[in-house]
Amino acid sequence: MTTVGEDVKYVTVPGLQADAAWHWVAEAGNLVFTSGAVPHDESGDIGEDLSAGAQADRAFANLERALQAAGSSMDRIVKITGYLTDPESLPEIRTIRDKWIPNRPPSTFVYVAGLVDPRMLIEFEAIAVKS
Repeated sequence: MTTVGEDVKYVTVPGLQADAAWHWVAEAGNLVFTSGAVPHDESGDIGEDLSAGAQADRAFANLERALQAAGSSMDRIVKITGYLTDPESLPEIRTIRDKWIPNRPPSTFVYVAGLVDPRMLIEFEAIAVKS
């Protein structure tokens, strides 16, 4: 954990890419802000030919890990933003989202031309309250 000022902390998340050039989570007071959760495994690999739903499931697992490292959880999310590369995948993504985040907080989906890795179809950012 890195502290910036009195009430801002950057959290290292076990199991997510330790060599990343950014922090996965920032704590500011009682709020938790996540970086974009993507569908990579613990080694940083995304794999080939994962469906949008499978990628969303993996990205939400990474998001859950990030929130837990900061003392929060999926049911404490107060805002979620999803970036999608394929508009046709939205119904499947919503089903996966509702499985992981059943309390249905404010949610925005944005269609983008591409993400940092061309194999990625989805990325999520969240704001949550600490438990």
